[in-house]
Amino acid sequence: TNQHNSCPVYDLLNMSIKSFHIFFIIISAILSFGVGFWGINQSPMIGIVSFIGGIVLVYYGIQVYKKFRTI
Repeated sequence: TNQHNSCPVYDLLNMSIKSFHIFFIIISAILSFGVGFWGINQSPMIGIVSFIGGIVLVYYGIQVYKKFRTI
């Protein structure tokens, strides 16, 4: 048997391009919202732009997910 079948790190490294794309969008949106919360106190413009970017990423992620379900 293959020893790598039960290793979660191995599974993460072997994810499909579709799964990686969705994963990357989620991480990017989380980071964008995080920078938005940080930016509100540092520079309101950075916060606003980051929140808008996060919203756009969430919308994009939903559209990509719908598309990936059909292909």
